[in-house]
Amino acid sequence: MQNILPILRTETQQELLIELFFVSQGPRTLSDLARAIDVDQTTVMREVNRLLETGLIIEERVGRSRTVAIDPNSPLASPMRQLIRLVYDPAAAYATTGDSRFAPKGVDRRPHHRPLPSSRRRPT
Repeated sequence: MQNILPILRTETQQELLIELFFVSQGPRTLSDLARAIDVDQTTVMREVNRLLETGLIIEERVGRSRTVAIDPNSPLASPMRQLIRLVYDPAAAYATTGDSRFAPKGVDRRPHHRPLPSSRRRPT
């Protein structure tokens, strides 16, 4: 039986799952994931190892690099995708924050600069 207790235990893990389920177009290296969610690679490695224990993600080693992706054959993949969509709704996160990492597929993912609301603008 798989140990699923490590799922969603940290904010970093939640961000990794959002990245892997909704942003990635395929396997991602640990260094790429670390850059994408702005945490150090050691933290990503620890959280990836926990996710590997659950059977939710798979890894491939190519030389010294590790790539990870959601395991489409995992019985947890579909329910977890639905749970994350319900709880985190990347489209809503994109609409609220403008953060291109949460842009739905087919939406321009290039960074956009949005002005601060007038009440938060700094005096010039």
